Amino acid sequence: MNKKKLFCFGIGKVAFQLSLKLLDKGWSVHGTCRTEERKKFLENEGLKVVKFFPDKKIPYITDELDNSTHILVSIPPDSNGCLVVRFYEREISNLLNRVWLGYISSTSVYGHHGERWVDELTKPTPGTKMGMHRLISENQWKSISEKNSINLQIFRSGGIYSSKTNQIEKFKNSSIEKPIIRDNIKFNRIHQDDLVGVILSAFKKDDESNIFNVVDDKPASMWEQAQFVCKELSIPLPNNIQLNRAILTEKQKEFYKEMKLVKNDLIKKKLGYKLLYPSYKEGFKAILGI
Repeated sequence: MNKKKLFCFGIGKVAFQLSLKLLDKGWSVHGTCRTEERKKFLENEGLKVVKFFPDKKIPYITDELDNSTHILVSIPPDSNGCLVVRFYEREISNLLNRVWLGYISSTSVYGHHGERWVDELTKPTPGTKMGMHRLISENQWKSISEKNSINLQIFRSGGIYSSKTNQIEKFKNSSIEKPIIRDNIKFNRIHQDDLVGVILSAFKKDDESNIFNVVDDKPASMWEQAQFVCKELSIPLPNNIQLNRAILTEKQKEFYKEMKLVKNDLIKKKLGYKLLYPSYKEGFKAILGI
C-alpha cells in the first residue's frame, strides 16, 4: 500500500473537488455514486466508481476498502443512521488502525441555541430531522472508531456554497411569487473550497480522533447576505417578505426552526488552517468577480 488511495462513499460536489486534487497528487481515488450518468461523468475524470445501492452490499466495494489508505463518508443518513455502517461496518472494522477515516456531518446536530455560540464541546441537542439523523450517524461512527482503535475525523459543516451553487441568482431574480424571506436567523456557511481544504489538512492529523466545526467566521442571515449582494451589484433590493408572513416549505420550516452561532477555532489551532473565505462577503465577491 505504498500508493495512497481514497475510497469515498458518495462522490458529490465536495468529494469530487477533493478527488481531483488528490488525483493531481498521484493518488488513486475510488468511490460510489447513485446514477449511471454520474458514474460515467466521474469515470471520464479519472475516478473509479461503482453505483451505490441503499439496500444491498456490493462486492466491489468490499474488495476496494481492504487496500484503501483513506476512507471518507459523505452519504446523507436516514432515520436509522448511516447506510455505510449498515452494510460495511465489518469491513471497515477489520481495517483496524491502518486507515484514515473521515465523516462529513453537519452543524445541525447542535440544535437551537439562539444568539449563543457553540463549539465542538457543546452537547448536541438536535431538533430537526436532519440533525437527529446526523447525530445517529455520528454516534455509529464513533462506536466503530472506539471498538476498533480507528481514529475518526468528524467534519461538522455549515451550509456549503460554491461558485456553482449559491444564492446569488436567487437574490438577483426574486419576484412577488418567489420573494426573499426577510429574517434575523443567522447561520454559518462554508465555501466548498474551504471544506475541501480542511479535509486535506486533516489527512495530516490522524494521531487521534477529532470533531471539527467547518464554518466561516461570520454567521449572517439570508437577508443580510441579499442586501450585501444587491449593494455590491448596485441593484435594487429583492422582493421580500417577513418570516412570520411567509408560506414555508417543509425544508424551509426545518431551516428556520433553529439558530446558533458556531465557533471554528479548532480548525485554525489544531490544523493550522487559514480560511480562504472568512465570511460570505469574501466568498460572494470572488464568485461575482469583484
